[in-house]
Amino acid sequence: MSAAMRAFVVLAVVGVATLGEGGAAASSLLVQHLLLAAACLAFAVVFPAAAYAPSRGPSAAWLSFAVLAAAGAIAAPYAYAAWLVLVEIVAFGTLVWLASGDPPALLRVLPPAFALLASAHGLAAVVQKLSGSPRPASTFLNPNHLAAWLAGAALFLAGSISSKSAPIRVRCVHGMAVALALAGIFVTGSRGAAVGLVAGVGTLFAVTWGGLSPKARRFMLAGAAVVVLGAAAGVAVRFRGDDDPYRFHRTRIWAASLRAAVNSPLLGSRPGQFASAAPNLNFPLDDTPLRFERSFTTPHSDVLRAVCEFGFPAALGALAAVVLAARELFRRRGELADGERGALAALCCLAAQACVDDLTTRPAITLVGAVFAGLLIGRRRPSPPAPLARINAAAVAVLVVLTLGVGEIAGFVSWNAVRGLPRGRLDPQRFARLRRSLAWNPMQADGWRRLAEHFMGDGRAWQASDYAAAREAAEHARRLEPADAYVVRAAARVEATASLTILPFEATRERAAELYDEALLLARTDATIPLEAARFLLQAGDAPGARRAARRALEVEPRSASPRLVLAQAILRQEGAAGAAQARGLIDEALSLAPRAGEVPTSTYDAALRAVDPKLVEALGRELDGSAAP
Repeated sequence: MSAAMRAFVVLAVVGVATLGEGGAAASSLLVQHLLLAAACLAFAVVFPAAAYAPSRGPSAAWLSFAVLAAAGAIAAPYAYAAWLVLVEIVAFGTLVWLASGDPPALLRVLPPAFALLASAHGLAAVVQKLSGSPRPASTFLNPNHLAAWLAGAALFLAGSISSKSAPIRVRCVHGMAVALALAGIFVTGSRGAAVGLVAGVGTLFAVTWGGLSPKARRFMLAGAAVVVLGAAAGVAVRFRGDDDPYRFHRTRIWAASLRAAVNSPLLGSRPGQFASAAPNLNFPLDDTPLRFERSFTTPHSDVLRAVCEFGFPAALGALAAVVLAARELFRRRGELADGERGALAALCCLAAQACVDDLTTRPAITLVGAVFAGLLIGRRRPSPPAPLARINAAAVAVLVVLTLGVGEIAGFVSWNAVRGLPRGRLDPQRFARLRRSLAWNPMQADGWRRLAEHFMGDGRAWQASDYAAAREAAEHARRLEPADAYVVRAAARVEATASLTILPFEATRERAAELYDEALLLARTDATIPLEAARFLLQAGDAPGARRAARRALEVEPRSASPRLVLAQAILRQEGAAGAAQARGLIDEALSLAPRAGEVPTSTYDAALRAVDPKLVEALGRELDGSAAP
């Protein structure tokens, strides 16, 4: 009974994780984590006598990684982001433990479930492609992530297809599922999936070749050729019809991301903090209008992420777990069941693609990897667990329930309370929802930013008490997430709005300017921050300060248009007629750099820095004409 329940939970988690942005949607995460928490408590306390358990060597190495990740989380600037990473680590470890509890029972039910899921997602991708989607992703949001999941599922099923004991009907059904999965991979055109398939197929060859007949080997070679060539053809078709100037951009992201590990080799950027550090890791593109329009928030490689985000010691712990597991599997390679061979090939496929993709951002992929890992490292217990071991397991289960159960519910209720809320001033009903969200999750900085924006509104009707509340909320968000440039900029906006309305004092203006400077230090590649500061200082009557800020924006983005107009305004305010020639030259340059008629901005960053307001140009023209008049 317990084995059947365990298998059911594993299947349910894997199935739910494929829904809602590859399992990253809040509702999908809630269901996944509640299932894992309930199962952990049940099988650690109610049904503790599992016949199998995870192998000790790989488990100990993985626990060392988890402990070092927790140490990094304690030192992380933004505790909530670090907590979310730890939650995913706990979820992964819990599912590995569940899957390793009875591998033979799980191997009986996993293949049909994977056949159904792979067929559904592969068919959905094909239908989306036929409906006009350039790169379909089924329910995964990202086509590369869908392709990774389909590749892993196809290789797992390929292991069962190679079984001589499986009925021909089952092998045919699984073969159809593999074909649909491969069709889904083809229409995604994923390069990473092609790399993963090569690694996975090679692994499947290595573990099955010796036991195959000559006829089966020829069949397997033909099938492997079709799989690899089909995936490569999908990539070729994608790039033939898609003129992507950034198709090799990822290699530069990898090089830039390594700087996070070089800057802090022991702890990296800390769990969950890479997105805040990324602006200062960005690199210029010299063949585009704006140098830093393309940004990134992940290293786009999970291997690099292990080093960049967790540091070298934690990454070595994760590597040790992989090496120890590989050594054990090599020693018993002749004993592997067909399903285990397929799971090993699937894991090698996912590991290869993880070298060039950020697969760990999708729970569907990390959890299916956990299932395959659990299948492979599960070992029969030599004896029933001792009473002390049961007590320890129960204590760990309580921690898992607190993490994946209580913590997840609080986070979900908080997220759901603000879902759909606009930014800015809120009516009483919506304001109550925001307060409820903060009560359930006071650790998230964005909720406090929303609170500051509510009290600030548009700055037209607020009072001193509103300013005090907005400032405190913005400062609290800063204390929660001190290393994020955009949290600091939100605090600067509160001071800037106060300076332009109810507190038109030099001290308020200087405080706003200092906060803008601090934000720029945290995101030196974002020219919108000094541009916003320049516009504020111009309105506040500080033409020299506006001039300096506009020049900073141009230092970041020399080919931008909007900062040139602000700089021209500042020069005219500061120098009058003496600066007319310089201002006119800046206006002409801005017009030459502005988007052509009919050109659509490629991003909000592009729109903020290249757009030219015709009314502002006209007003500057009149001011220049007035200064030239005798």
